[in-house]
Amino acid sequence: MRSPFLLTAVATVAMPLAANALDVKLYGNVSKAAMGYDDGIDKEFTVVDDNNLSTRLGFAGEQKLDNGLTASVLLEAQSQSNASHTLTQNTTPSQSHTPSNTTANLEERIARVGLASEHGALFIGRQDVANDDTLAHDLAAAGSIVNVNVASFGGGLKFHTSTGTVVSLGGTDVTPDEFALGNNGDTALTNSVRFNSATYNGVNGSLSVSQGGNVDAALRYANTFGDFEIDTALGHSFVNDETSTATNEQTGATSGSASVKHTSGLGATIAYTTQHLSKKASGVDEAEGYYGKVGYAFGPYGVAAEYGKFKNPVATSTEHEMDVYGIGADRDLGNGVSVGGLYRNLSADVEGVSNIEDINIYTVSMRVKF
Repeated sequence: MRSPFLLTAVATVAMPLAANALDVKLYGNVSKAAMGYDDGIDKEFTVVDDNNLSTRLGFAGEQKLDNGLTASVLLEAQSQSNASHTLTQNTTPSQSHTPSNTTANLEERIARVGLASEHGALFIGRQDVANDDTLAHDLAAAGSIVNVNVASFGGGLKFHTSTGTVVSLGGTDVTPDEFALGNNGDTALTNSVRFNSATYNGVNGSLSVSQGGNVDAALRYANTFGDFEIDTALGHSFVNDETSTATNEQTGATSGSASVKHTSGLGATIAYTTQHLSKKASGVDEAEGYYGKVGYAFGPYGVAAEYGKFKNPVATSTEHEMDVYGIGADRDLGNGVSVGGLYRNLSADVEGVSNIEDINIYTVSMRVKF
């Protein structure tokens, strides 16, 4: 959906509201970054939309009803002219490798309605699935720039050998986004029915059923013990596998994260994800990924370092993995404005392919929320 989405939404909010209409709030975010990369063949620079929190505009509203329930609506649009997780090198001979900007389109991101009571809330529409956040529970500092979304910057860049050949598996070019199991900084959005329970003693859960038959579930726990704050989540996806008889078919995925922060500002986070296959061919291993991070916050500043390892994202007997090292910092300037900087090294190892060049990412970003 293009620009008419925004015009219609603005016109709707601008109309006189009846006495019993929902109270609507306008919110949004503009997030841009200057990104440089070195893929071992070329060094290039581009301006991107930071996919850790994409540029978006939304309307959120709710209204208590006479029967004690609360009705809600969430309508959100997104615009990305050069998404940081999908851009890739220009491979035209004798031309710069810098990706060319794409045309920005304003499109529907979330459109849902809901009813809530003291026991929980039920939502229907286009929205994030129940376990969308289970990898991303992170209390450690600099989370706006250093986080488990390791493919958020440069996820679409192609790995090359030292001779300039693009690394390929089964005819598919190898990119960081594939290794990161699609974890590129955005939620899994689809048409679904979702239930979120109320929180009891720090515990809450979610369950969603998506169009197509996939089921997602999550359980979360957060609490404070003395000088320590903890935040954890565990989720599972049940993939509808009745539509195919293919080998190496994905039937599910499990993911979780746990984070702890001390009042001194020191914090740490770990995360794990794996996919489940049925009818596996000989020698094929299921994909999995590990991620760890330590961070320190002092006043409005935060610094953090990370390491991740992701294995076998494609159902093949060829062993392949990617290691991720990164360091970054951010600063909260107040009033919804923050800045950050990141260096990240992405290193691939593919069985049978030698001399694969690392991809080095450098970014400076600014985010304005309202």
